[in-house]
Amino acid sequence: MKVNLLIGDDWEYVYVPSSRLSGGMQSLWKYKIADFSIIDYSSQVVIGDLKLYNNCRWRIATVYGSTEVQKRKELWDMLDKHSVEDFPMALGGDFNCILSKEEKIGGRRFIFSQGPRDMKDFLMRNDFHELGFIGPKFTWCNNKNGGARILERLDRCFINSNALCSSQRLVVRHLARIASDHCPILLHLLDSFPQVKNNIKFEDSWVSYKASFAVVKEWRKKYQGDNAQVLNKKFKKSLKSLLYWSKAKLKDLNKLKEKLMEEILEL
Repeated sequence: MKVNLLIGDDWEYVYVPSSRLSGGMQSLWKYKIADFSIIDYSSQVVIGDLKLYNNCRWRIATVYGSTEVQKRKELWDMLDKHSVEDFPMALGGDFNCILSKEEKIGGRRFIFSQGPRDMKDFLMRNDFHELGFIGPKFTWCNNKNGGARILERLDRCFINSNALCSSQRLVVRHLARIASDHCPILLHLLDSFPQVKNNIKFEDSWVSYKASFAVVKEWRKKYQGDNAQVLNKKFKKSLKSLLYWSKAKLKDLNKLKEKLMEEILEL
């Protein structure tokens, strides 16, 4: 009854009770728009199938990871058991774990220890990917000032390849921290992709010019991030460099073409 007074009576919900002042999760959905059926749950995750009334089906996992590495292994085992490939799946929440030093400011130096390795292995095993996001990079703050202040990216959203390849446009937003030390994470499902402009494509003709190889040497430049992020940054940088080089080269080719046409006419 208290929940209905807060959110209205057009919502349904399930919850995992807290243990004193820690833990606890709640999943809510509007029953006029969707139906959510629970598959499994624990103190760290609620897993279920969300069926929208447009016949779209998603598997959803709401995560509140333990701060203990050994306890978090139970989370990965349960998610391993219920991860799917045949239809879209999303998992999001507070993982209480970061994957690189770029995801932290302040506090102890980041070490790629057993906790981050377990999380990385789980994501690779089940082919989960992270979308780009809109909003602040760090989703948690210890709310202290000066040298004692710590910022970390503990909250995030992952989707499987099926969701990544769907026709729906997915947008992740990190909302403002107001009543909590965490940012709420919003995964917004839009109807379709907008028309993409200025799409850069690799041209086979570039390979025929030795000068293009010099342009691609920028690939050797070092970038920050994990292997996938570094690879994407290198691709993006190389394609842009080739595009600008090609535009300059094209001007020279047009001049050469005009000169040859004049010679042909004279002959």
